[in-house]
Amino acid sequence: MAPVQVGPAFCRGNAPAWITTLDRAYKSPGADCIALGQLHCRDGRAMLCAPVLTPVAAVMDKWKSALDLARSGESKYKILVQAIADDIEQGTLANDQRLPPQRQVADAMGISVQTVTNAYKELERQGLVRCEVGRGSFVSRRMSDRVATYILDSPERALVDFSITRILHTREHDQCWRDTCAELSTEEDQPWIHAFRPIAGFESHREAAAQWIGRQGLKVDRNDVLITNGAAHGIFLALASLAGPDDVVLCEGLTDHGVIGNSQVLGFTLKGLDTDRHGIDPEHFEDMCSNERITALVCTPNLNNPTTSLMPDTRRREIAEIARRFGVHIIEDDVYGPLLDERRAPPISHYLPELSFYCTSMTKSVLTGLRIGYLVVPKRLALRTESILRVNSWMATPMVSEIAARWIRDGRADSLLHLQRRLLAGRQAMVTEHMGEHVLAQHPHALNAWIGIPPHWEVDSLVRALRHKHIAVTSPDPFTVRGTPRPRAVRVCVGAECSDEEMRRALIGMREIFNQYPQIHDF
Repeated sequence: MAPVQVGPAFCRGNAPAWITTLDRAYKSPGADCIALGQLHCRDGRAMLCAPVLTPVAAVMDKWKSALDLARSGESKYKILVQAIADDIEQGTLANDQRLPPQRQVADAMGISVQTVTNAYKELERQGLVRCEVGRGSFVSRRMSDRVATYILDSPERALVDFSITRILHTREHDQCWRDTCAELSTEEDQPWIHAFRPIAGFESHREAAAQWIGRQGLKVDRNDVLITNGAAHGIFLALASLAGPDDVVLCEGLTDHGVIGNSQVLGFTLKGLDTDRHGIDPEHFEDMCSNERITALVCTPNLNNPTTSLMPDTRRREIAEIARRFGVHIIEDDVYGPLLDERRAPPISHYLPELSFYCTSMTKSVLTGLRIGYLVVPKRLALRTESILRVNSWMATPMVSEIAARWIRDGRADSLLHLQRRLLAGRQAMVTEHMGEHVLAQHPHALNAWIGIPPHWEVDSLVRALRHKHIAVTSPDPFTVRGTPRPRAVRVCVGAECSDEEMRRALIGMREIFNQYPQIHDF
């Protein structure tokens, strides 16, 4: 194919030919293919030279081969996503190249249009494709992005990671850990390092757990408590005790991503409930219970992740009464409850002990690595849940449980908890100062803030723009239950491992991005 001349508008200024060579892609006349070559500027003119043809049909044949090799039960949607992503990463599909229409791909692959649509949406979420209304879907690994990443002479700065929910770690945390290790090293009798029974946990550990739970407003007997490997493990045990493929479980429309993952592992149907700044809407909960057979409700009344909603006592009583009337179990995730002060409302489980699982831990309040959870189980399900614990992990790690129990008894847990509240209040004040009217929801003792985005930004574009500025936030996607409208908001976790000054600079940079308009290719 001969070089194709294009107008001088493609050249930058009057730069000589030897410094203005750019990769370009264009549609070859009379052929269903893409010509990849180089755009050379010479004497105010430009031409594409040395093209390499990449037929669309050949690319789709490759995708179809990947689908044909799929094993029974494998997701066609995931296979298609991976095949297209591989072609983008390997350069088979050029930057800004238009992908085949979804209907054309569906017909060629022998799959549904919905499957292709889902694949394109996932690729867009991953930042590999951009979908433009009325134009189609395009590969989004643009030349401009590569120039900004590799050519601009700017020093690499450390990432300020607001995407991970964690507490603030201090020297006091390190000192408590070192002191405890020193104490343990001098003790001769340490049964927790060689025992693997009882399954529910040592009596002394369960007693300490009951004390910790009591401080959260729920009085329980130690025999009703199971020691688990963190709260996520406890929530899984509760769901596994109740729900299977034929069951419907409700939760907040925006919920912890672990609950969504559990629905995929255990096979139950997960449905989201309407919420407001106080949490679950009781009317919607009652309506769902009236029209469907609901097995359980998983909820986080205290500082929901990601919205930080805090349910008032009156609503907790209302939720408990509706659940009792319809025989719906409550699985209450109170992992953030310890961060609240003593004026907190009692857990929903306080009003519905016969139908409630209550779960809390120390990971999100006392020490990140202290992965121990406490699960209160309804008496009639105690044997069933303990048997699942035995099969699932036999018992929680006794050594970690021993350290947690000591800190509860000697006051170190409370001391670190009070420190955490003070530090979080300072970080949240910074968020308020710099993000101002963009803050949709926050709490002085919450680990994150829920930040609305300006109308001129799309969520994914904003997340990418912030990442280019070395600021990581989380989009709403991991928390959004199927059927719930996607919020125009991002989660900002204030426990980022950085100094207060680094956080302040990051928030100032974040506000600057919010005030700007996106690049033209992000509209």
